[in-house]
Amino acid sequence: MASVLTRRRLLGAAGGSLLGAFLLGPRVGGSDHVDPDPESGWHQPRTDARNVARTADPGPGSDGRIGWDHSLDAHRRFEHAGLALVDGTLLVPTHRSLRAIDVESGAERWRYAYQDLSVGPFDRPQLETEPRIRDGVVYLAFQADVCALELDSQRLRWRYSLDGSVDGLHLFGNTAYVTGHLDGEDRLLALDANTGLERWRKTGRVIPLAARSGLLVGARYESGRLLGLEPETGTRRWLSDAAIGAATLNRGLVAAVDDLVVGIESNGDLTALEADTGERRWTVFDDVGDPNTYRRSVAVDPSDRAIYRSRPDAGTISRIDFAGDEEWRTDESALEFGVSVGGGTVYASTTDGLLALEADAGDERFRVSVDPDGTDPLGATPLIADDRVYHLLGETVYEVTPR
Repeated sequence: MASVLTRRRLLGAAGGSLLGAFLLGPRVGGSDHVDPDPESGWHQPRTDARNVARTADPGPGSDGRIGWDHSLDAHRRFEHAGLALVDGTLLVPTHRSLRAIDVESGAERWRYAYQDLSVGPFDRPQLETEPRIRDGVVYLAFQADVCALELDSQRLRWRYSLDGSVDGLHLFGNTAYVTGHLDGEDRLLALDANTGLERWRKTGRVIPLAARSGLLVGARYESGRLLGLEPETGTRRWLSDAAIGAATLNRGLVAAVDDLVVGIESNGDLTALEADTGERRWTVFDDVGDPNTYRRSVAVDPSDRAIYRSRPDAGTISRIDFAGDEEWRTDESALEFGVSVGGGTVYASTTDGLLALEADAGDERFRVSVDPDGTDPLGATPLIADDRVYHLLGETVYEVTPR
């Protein structure tokens, strides 16, 4: 935590210095908040604003093989939880740039590296968040600047400058929720996604993690305690005693569906909260001593009323129903961060590739391996689209297609 705070304070002198037609906050205005239309496609790193890592698409299903692979030749960070997909283009975050990859060939179409005036001519600010897409615009945070980038032209539609590095960015409908340091305070901001104008701001370091109609779920940075807010106003609805770990490092710990908020707590327990009140509905206690939750994640399938929990530190994947009962567990000794579900198949990251399991029973369907270029094999949320899966392991992005 100390290094994050140091970086934030070092940026303090430079934040808010950007001139021209871009926003210098606060500027209040814009349209009212509107919830998103029903999601159709994988436009956020974990499918949609709910953070469920679920789609109706099946992926390769019963068997799969590597279609293409592409080396990014660039360091990537663990907190980049996954990819986004739009119009046949994968958007892939690296440490200092966003890459656009053609899904048919695996070739790079373009890359965007943001040049902030404050960092000098020989460096570029790091990319703090994964891509989130709405109406042909991708939303990103490069250190202290929130950017709305037009995909067709790679031109900035707007940018909003803070005094220190952005801790979190979550897109829900036509609102971008951003956490950062501004005007001497840690704040949670709601920005109009079309214009970058402020809708509201709240004092406090709350990291936005998931949202569904009428509810924005965040976590307090210091304690990790989950809380629910009104998306339109930022008014607090509830504060839970459930607390997650590393809210700024792992975007896969929390999901919000219907009347349920699911979270992996800092002690490893899997807890379900009532979405309206934040009260505990049930808790599945962890059976791992001193768990490492940094690389754990969940996928939630509301239609099947099932939660899939990946625990790389324990080497297990399990399915838990909405009543909190474990239906199956499979032992896999080499898991990595990242799990998703689509069309009856669970896809999970391993240290050398991808594992596919039958969702109802947990039986293995297939697995594939890639060379992660000798780097730390950081995983990501597998992106399911039609009969394909796109995955990121280390510095390698690749396609898995039906055999």
